[in-house]
Amino acid sequence: MNFSLEGALLRRPEPKDVDALYAQKNDPEVANALGGFSMGYARADISEWVERHRRMGGELIWVIAATSDDTCLGHVGLYNIDHRIRKAEFAIMLGAKERQGQGLGKRVTRFVLDYAFDNLNLNRVELSLLASNARAKRLYDSLGFVQEGVQRQAQFKNGEYLDVILMSLLRDEWTQH
Repeated sequence: MNFSLEGALLRRPEPKDVDALYAQKNDPEVANALGGFSMGYARADISEWVERHRRMGGELIWVIAATSDDTCLGHVGLYNIDHRIRKAEFAIMLGAKERQGQGLGKRVTRFVLDYAFDNLNLNRVELSLLASNARAKRLYDSLGFVQEGVQRQAQFKNGEYLDVILMSLLRDEWTQH
């Protein structure tokens, strides 16, 4: 399933995305903003990641690609989709720094939330983010996510422990937003 948005295309990860994802995931600025991400990925790791996510069930992962030349700008997904409970985890990585701050992340996030609630009939979308990632926190607050708690010193990056914020958005909150 491919989807066109203003300024981007969402499509399945492909082997041609490995070089861009390798550069993005090994960029210190990108890695420092994301929980669970570290640096030091090999191209083989990224290639394996692409293949694993192309065939894995229980999730929907899309590459965020430029409409102009299909260049990989990052990825977005719904992970651990549980249709019984009707919930999933959301994550996004916009690794192309030249595209940050232009509203693309917000447009992509809005699209994925619409998809989660309208197409997958989910009731809850949850996420976690580093407390130090103020830009992401502002984005999620603006979309109606509610902070549910903080996992104190739950990540270790660059020699220090960082808190992780837990947030969620319910279907009713999204439709009223």
